[in-house]
Amino acid sequence: MGAAMGAILSSCSADEPLYEGEGVLKMKMVVNSTLTRAESDQQALADKCTVYVSGSKGLLYKYEGLDNVPSDLYLKAGSYVAEAWTGDSVSASFDAKFYKAYEPFTITKGDVKNVVLNCKIANVVASINPEPIIAEALKDYKVTVSHSRGSLEFNEENAKTAHGYFMLPNADKDLKWTITGKTEDGKDFTKSGVIENVERAHEYVLNIRYTPSSTTQGGGVITVTVDDTELLIEDTIELTGAPAISGVGFDIDQTLAGEQGSFVKRSLYVEAFDGLSSLLVSTPTPAAFGFPQGDFDFITMTDQARTNLENAGVTCAYTVADGKAKARIVMEDKVFNNLANGEYELKLTATDLAGKTRNRTLHIMVSDASVVVKESSWTEVYATHATFHGEIMKDDVTNPGFRYRKAGSGADWQFVAAVMERPGRRAASRAYSAQVTGLEPGTRYEYQAVCDGYENPQIATITTESVFTLPNAGFESWSKNDKGAWIPSATGNVEFWDSGNHGSISMKKNVTEPVEAPKHGGSQAVRLSSQFVGMGTIGKFAAGNLFAGTYDKTVGTNGELTFGRTYNGSRPVKLRGYLYYHPGTVDYAESGAGVSEGQTDVGTVYVALTTQSVPVKTKTKELFDPNASYVIAYGALDLNSDYGTSSALKEFEITLEYNKARELLSRPTHLVIVASASKYGDYFSGSSESVMVIDDLELVY
Repeated sequence: MGAAMGAILSSCSADEPLYEGEGVLKMKMVVNSTLTRAESDQQALADKCTVYVSGSKGLLYKYEGLDNVPSDLYLKAGSYVAEAWTGDSVSASFDAKFYKAYEPFTITKGDVKNVVLNCKIANVVASINPEPIIAEALKDYKVTVSHSRGSLEFNEENAKTAHGYFMLPNADKDLKWTITGKTEDGKDFTKSGVIENVERAHEYVLNIRYTPSSTTQGGGVITVTVDDTELLIEDTIELTGAPAISGVGFDIDQTLAGEQGSFVKRSLYVEAFDGLSSLLVSTPTPAAFGFPQGDFDFITMTDQARTNLENAGVTCAYTVADGKAKARIVMEDKVFNNLANGEYELKLTATDLAGKTRNRTLHIMVSDASVVVKESSWTEVYATHATFHGEIMKDDVTNPGFRYRKAGSGADWQFVAAVMERPGRRAASRAYSAQVTGLEPGTRYEYQAVCDGYENPQIATITTESVFTLPNAGFESWSKNDKGAWIPSATGNVEFWDSGNHGSISMKKNVTEPVEAPKHGGSQAVRLSSQFVGMGTIGKFAAGNLFAGTYDKTVGTNGELTFGRTYNGSRPVKLRGYLYYHPGTVDYAESGAGVSEGQTDVGTVYVALTTQSVPVKTKTKELFDPNASYVIAYGALDLNSDYGTSSALKEFEITLEYNKARELLSRPTHLVIVASASKYGDYFSGSSESVMVIDDLELVY
């Protein structure tokens, strides 16, 4: 069954003319595929939808979430491209799917352009189709399908229903498959192959067939054929956002501000699919507005209540036609001009017939002040910089800005000029802001709104984020545990950093250890040496590695780890340090790894801010995923050639890229830092000659 996402596309007001050289874009997003999940997941697709509109000079608009896509987007005449992404971009998953759409379009003067973005599945999809006899001929069979970044395991339990969804790196063109199990006589069976030049939006079905032997000795031959099916658009189900509430001619998110008696009539516009079950307006101060009560529902109210509101200056027109519900709430100027100096609010709650609800709050400020200060969100306050907000209350204000200083210091105020925040299409914004830099971490500041000839006595405060200092960042402290494994701490216990030494020491080897040279500062650095850990042919390849977290246990020849250490929630811009790296030629490579024997090894260092610690299991390939929902920021450095020298470390910096949507939801609670001399060590693949030396790590703010 397919799914469709439709934005509310009606014009916000019939009396708003197009401007010279403008046209209107109306967009509709359609998610389609026979593999789309149930309707219960459609809202998740809507929430995760990102829509881009680009012109000849690059990106113009970006909207996160279907509910934030405007009904009408006014554009100048010209050529454009609309794109939509939704779902989860995961390397390999049995349920996380990703969809993309790309649609060029042209706007002409006075044109209303309707663009449908058909979001086709962007994954490479794989499934298996085994004959029933396979389970008898091959006991405990498993089919592993993989690429360089991930793998999935099909077995007898999920064979009939499971679909694997893969997002391949750009360099990968093939999917690998391996069948394992035991034959009727108890022998191990393995058969591997490659599906070459796979394409997105295609499903590859592995048909597994068993042909019994014609001899009396039993046995037979297992063959695999691959069906390639393009996933085309089929049924669609309309997926809608919650009702939309907007101001007519003004931005409802901006405070209505002015002097007493200076306000004008304002209108609010509400749109929904099918109809509204409730349209509630409420205020904690009804008497100030002249309202007979504190809340009223325009859909269910009595005729007498409607008359009382009309006498107070509030009317509402509500219609339903062609599957769209529209309501227009008009508030006459007397609704606002009766207000005394102070701050007020009107809360609107619209609920549609499907039970989806939208809440918006209109803030009103009545004041004789020329400028007022507004509260800054915590997301705008960093360790060394912050954004201040203010609002202009009078028309003759010049040079608006702020003055600030350390709270309680009594020091001289510092002035910072402000810029007007981007005005809306229909009315200029009275809000202004300023980016303030050079602040001290972990410090409380106070600030005021000012302009020429006026300083508002109201004081607002912020506290900058504290920096996070990495423990033992120069790797000066080391000790050995009772088994002889090197630990990057002075106590013999794991404190912040850990490594795979807990596994390799079983073969009397440390893959991570202190080194006196090369180094950057102090007396020591940390050396990561990839190597074969074992005796003769018995053992495994082990990457030299270091990570913030714990090595929890060894299961057979595999490790179970936890990445991430408790963190203070600050948001740095980079990880800086010094390193030397020399890659060897890969001499160990297992199925599913991103490298093959004979290639040059790859070293990696990556850093992430997350909302949880991350369990890692090499046996089942439960690995760190930079695209996971718990990742707020991520950055990586991959090296496939010499970096620095064996006598001198070279500085490196890794920029943290923040997921803006996740950054606004919560502060990071954990810090992940991982370094490996062989990037694909999780797949026991790399070079026994690869070496990395690291020293003096720090977070840069």
